[in-house]
Amino acid sequence: MALVLGIETSCDETSLSLLKGEGERAELIDTLTYSQIEIYKEWGGVVPEIASRNHLKKLQPLFEEILTKNKIQSKDIDLIGVTCFPGLLGPLLTGINLAKSLALFHKKPIYPANHLLAHLEAIHLTKSVSYPYLGILLSGGHSLFVKVTSENEMEVLASTIDDAAGEAFDKGGKLMGAPYPSGPWIDKQAKEGDKKKYSFPIGLIKEPENPNMSFSGLKTSLRLMIEKDDSVLLPENIKDLCASYQETIVQGIAKKFSLIKAKFPTLPVVVGGGVACNSRLREVLKEKYKDIGIVEPRYCTDNASMIANLAYRNRSNAFPFPECLDIDAKSRFINKKNFIKS
Repeated sequence: MALVLGIETSCDETSLSLLKGEGERAELIDTLTYSQIEIYKEWGGVVPEIASRNHLKKLQPLFEEILTKNKIQSKDIDLIGVTCFPGLLGPLLTGINLAKSLALFHKKPIYPANHLLAHLEAIHLTKSVSYPYLGILLSGGHSLFVKVTSENEMEVLASTIDDAAGEAFDKGGKLMGAPYPSGPWIDKQAKEGDKKKYSFPIGLIKEPENPNMSFSGLKTSLRLMIEKDDSVLLPENIKDLCASYQETIVQGIAKKFSLIKAKFPTLPVVVGGGVACNSRLREVLKEKYKDIGIVEPRYCTDNASMIANLAYRNRSNAFPFPECLDIDAKSRFINKKNFIKS
């Protein structure tokens, strides 16, 4: 029986998780998460320096709480999984420093987790999916179509070339006067709106063989619409505006992914990341594909459960002590400019 500690601090969620596993079976023991969302409502987005300071304040109390609550001592932990990339460097380093401190004190191995792969592999917390599979990864900073060939390998097939889907929701919501984060608010308003009321452009739709996505033009289109006639923001129109704006994002993702699926028709599909919580996206993709697994909402947003899960699945790939003390943070996973077709 192996006991795994997962640590997630890539952005604005301070999260710790304990998981126990034996062979192919793994079971979550507990997950504690402190969210900084309330802090950033004033700013309308994440402030890296503030995020780092709040991680430092919350990590130690959370660590002590999860151990005490579950009657576990730190020496009982067999493996530490920590997000190392991609993310905000300051926040990432707070989690990595906790992992290294524990590894140094107890001579334990560390698995440096790819935050994006962890989002997709979280499907295994509730559902069995075989490799290889196609992944639709949608978060605040990334929108990718990938091919996952193992618990430690994925190939990027297409990407957004500018804003991610999550950014499109947040930036669009800000223009509408919505609270931060705007994605859940837009989703809620859209449920009672007419998704055909307003017309917005789908990025790169005129390139029928290009699977890459683009969302910056959508945000610009919304801004120009509001500048031309701000009556669209009136209470009697805002739900229709949300529904139409959301539908454009969802259809853009669905249409572009269909190009990828056509190349790999037999592979199952997994959808993960914070935007995978969107109810309309889940509805559209479930209607379109039968062989699909969508990560449960509780594991879609940033959380340490997915990190502990990925670490356990990669226990043979963990860095032993003392080599694990050399792991470091990386802010990027890909360069979006590489996906712009000349």
